Formats: sequence, structure tokens, C-alpha cells
Amino acid sequence: MFLRNLRALLSVVKHRNFTRASEEVCLSQPALSQKIKQLEEQLGVVLLDRSNRVIRPTDVGEVYLYHARRALNELEMGYRAIHDVQDLSRGSLRVGFTPTFSAYLIGPLFKRFYQLYPHIKLHLRELSQEQIEKDLLEGDIDLGVAFVSPESEHIRYQPLFTERLAVAVGENSSLYHQTMMTLDEIATAPMVLLSQDFATRCYIDRYFNQYQLQPNLAIEANSISTILDLVKNSELVSILPQAIIEKQSKIHAIELMPMLPERIAALLQHKTHYTNAASQAFKALIDAEFTQVVFEQSVIFEQK
Repeated sequence: MFLRNLRALLSVVKHRNFTRASEEVCLSQPALSQKIKQLEEQLGVVLLDRSNRVIRPTDVGEVYLYHARRALNELEMGYRAIHDVQDLSRGSLRVGFTPTFSAYLIGPLFKRFYQLYPHIKLHLRELSQEQIEKDLLEGDIDLGVAFVSPESEHIRYQPLFTERLAVAVGENSSLYHQTMMTLDEIATAPMVLLSQDFATRCYIDRYFNQYQLQPNLAIEANSISTILDLVKNSELVSILPQAIIEKQSKIHAIELMPMLPERIAALLQHKTHYTNAASQAFKALIDAEFTQVVFEQSVIFEQK
């Protein structure tokens, strides 16, 4: 009973209202409100400020929530540990990944994982880097595929490969046959860019600011597939990870000079949380896949 009340409280704080929280915990709003009251009576304090439309924790509630989240994480890790099956005949794996990876990396990677471990239930979530780090800290996911970041001392970042950005140009653009672009050319080209919800856009904006350029931004979109369709069927150009561009027909990648920024893709994991067998298997697959990529690239370089 106490744990159910605690989960109800966390849901209300997460959604900041009783309506969405009641849907998440599958309770009516009166029943949910009653559970919060029971918890407050047990503790002898008021945990939530209900005086406004947006529900917020009181000062005492904030203190209690900090310890409650840690306690629930420990209980969840204990549950997962005792139900973990080392031979991978069953189990689950929760992975968050940033949106650009969904366009070229996540599909092949998890197809291979499923072929190797068909009895592991996968929970895949497309999230921002900030949300991946938050969910790792709170124990809501096991692993993340994102970028190396200095933000959290509690997260381990295992470098995988360097992701390069390039200018995406379609057949309808007068720039299509070029192999390189200058700052003057990119400044005048009509552009469609990812919205500022994407980490990629932050890198692009910093690049333009560095060279004091104002891009000719015609369209912003929060969908990579939408941007690719626009580039294919119009004179608009974009800036995207080169690996995405190279998988498209009727679009090719142009190098921008000075070079666009690079970033290091990484596997993210909490440093101290329990690592289940499925997470260990996925890490081993990642190690094998990217060791092979690095080896093949070094062989090609030596042959040249």
C-alpha cells in the first residue's frame, strides 16, 4: 500500500496535475487524491501545494521526494536483479537514444540484438540528450545512445565513433554537383533545419555564430524524414549527420569550409546502478560492432 501511494505521489509531481497522473497509475482522480492524503497523514506533513492549477511539491515535499526516488530506484534495481536471467532466455532492456540516431543506427543495431537474443523484451525511447541523462540518473532506462557530455559525474560515457555533419543537397538545387561549399554560399542558400529541440541544431547555431553568419532559414522542422523529403523535392538545403545523408537517394553530402563541428557518439550508463545481463549483452554487441568499424577504417587508411 505504501509503495502504491509513493508511486502515485511521484506521478502527480511528474505531470503536475491529477488528470494525467490518474491515467498513468490507472486510478480515478478521487482515488489518486485519497492516496496522496493517506501518505501525507502517515508522514504528518503536507507534500503538495494544491493552491494553483499547477501542482507543485512543498519545500518539505521536495526533501521527501529526493529520498523517495532514491529508495524506489534501489527497490527497482533489487527487483530486476533477482529476476535477471544470466542465460538471456528472458529479461528486458530499456534504451534511450537521441533522434538523429534513429535515422541510421538504431534499426540495424537492434535488429542484430534481436537476432541474437529474441527472448529479451526491448523498450526503446527516442529522447533528447538531457532526458536520457535524467532517466539514467533516475533509473528509468538502462542505457543511452547519445553523445559524450561533461554534464554528469554519475554517468559513464563510452565513446563509439565520431559523427560528422555535412550539407545535404538535393537534385533540384543548383549546388547539387558541388563537392564543397564556402561560408558565403551557405549564407545565401535557402535552408531547412532541425528545430532547436535537437542537439544537432545547437551545434549548427554555434557554428554560424562563430563565423558571424545569419543563415537563410526558410523552414524549421522537428522531423528528420520531413527535412529529407523537402531537400529531395525542392531547392532547400540542410545540415545533417553525414551518415544520414549518405543513405539517401537523390541527395548527396557537400563538405562545408571551414569544416562543420564533429561530435563523439557514446554509450551512456549510470556508474553505480545494477547492470543486468541484457545490458551486458548489448554492451558486448556495441563493442564488437564498433571495434570492427574502427578496424576496417584503419585498414582502408593504411591501403591508401
